[in-house]
Amino acid sequence: MLNTLHIKHFTVFQEARFQFSPGLNLILGDNGTGKTHALKLGYLFSRAWPDLTAKRARVTAQRAELYLEERLLGLFRVTELDALVNQGAKSGARLAAEVGGHIPTAQMRLASEPEFTSAGLPEPMPWDIQIKRRKDAPDSLKATLLPEVVPDAAAANAFMPQQVFVPSKEVVSLFKGLLGLFDKYREFPLDETYRDLAVAMSTLEPREPSPLLPDAMQRIQTLLGGDLTLDSGDLVFERADGSRLESQLMAEGHRKLALLIFLLRYGVIERNSTLFWDEPEANLNPAALKLLAKALSALAGLGVQVIIATHSVFLLREFEILDLEARKTAPAAPRTRFFGLGWKGRQLVLTQGDDIVEIEPLVALDENLQQSDRYLEAAQ
Repeated sequence: MLNTLHIKHFTVFQEARFQFSPGLNLILGDNGTGKTHALKLGYLFSRAWPDLTAKRARVTAQRAELYLEERLLGLFRVTELDALVNQGAKSGARLAAEVGGHIPTAQMRLASEPEFTSAGLPEPMPWDIQIKRRKDAPDSLKATLLPEVVPDAAAANAFMPQQVFVPSKEVVSLFKGLLGLFDKYREFPLDETYRDLAVAMSTLEPREPSPLLPDAMQRIQTLLGGDLTLDSGDLVFERADGSRLESQLMAEGHRKLALLIFLLRYGVIERNSTLFWDEPEANLNPAALKLLAKALSALAGLGVQVIIATHSVFLLREFEILDLEARKTAPAAPRTRFFGLGWKGRQLVLTQGDDIVEIEPLVALDENLQQSDRYLEAAQ
């Protein structure tokens, strides 16, 4: 689970400190304000521990340096680290994150009690790295990555559930052959979040159904009229009557909704996972957006951390309504966390809080209100 993220002199950011909720988090802002970059950095640090310990090897500064450099280049699709440093920063960039893992422990509850939302005892996994520019280096090595803090003191048996990043372009229609294309072409025009998601989806359906299929998910299944399944390496949409439809023939918005059901049914998203989703509103109509908002809010209440980047005013309002309703029935539940990214002159400013009124006015909100005013004037 991602707790904090500190970004300094990285891409469009001068300096920003994100404090995340364990539940639902909404990063709002206009195009070009770094929403996707913040999402990718959170994903990078959340994936680092499970990736580095996948072969039961210790996390060391040397291994972390090689891993983080390769992943930064792949996630941001650049050829050198220097391209990621803010143009106004002469010395370099700094990135830090506080990530929470777990140590396995026995948990007991009565049959009448709800399931635990925590996977075990908490274990901190801090990260702090520098991307340092070097004037004396050759052109092929304009910047180097220097890990200052890595979680080398974390317990050897500490673990993190799978982290999932859903990129803005839908993956269902690209799924077949996507991994092969990444392996074959060095300059394949998609970043590594697409490959990561395709790898995570190449799995077997578990025997036991996921406990994270609440009422909102069932409503989405009813809307779609079936489920997305994996059959001999192909994604196929199976209708309720047993007939099948090639996933490429589905409407793009429906493919996004079907993807969420797939990730849950196949156990890709589980309790204590962090789900990063970039612009989920793309190609979804308002009715489908309402269902998606309910589903993601339900997941956040069941122990899944959800971090979304969006500039949809409609989706924002849906989450705000759901948050207000949740406060009445479950006041102790994690609050929705709002983040606003916007420009003040040449300075990118981050505001954040547990209420939408705590963030700075956003261009999307302003334009929405102005459109309403223009409509009323035109209708007179």
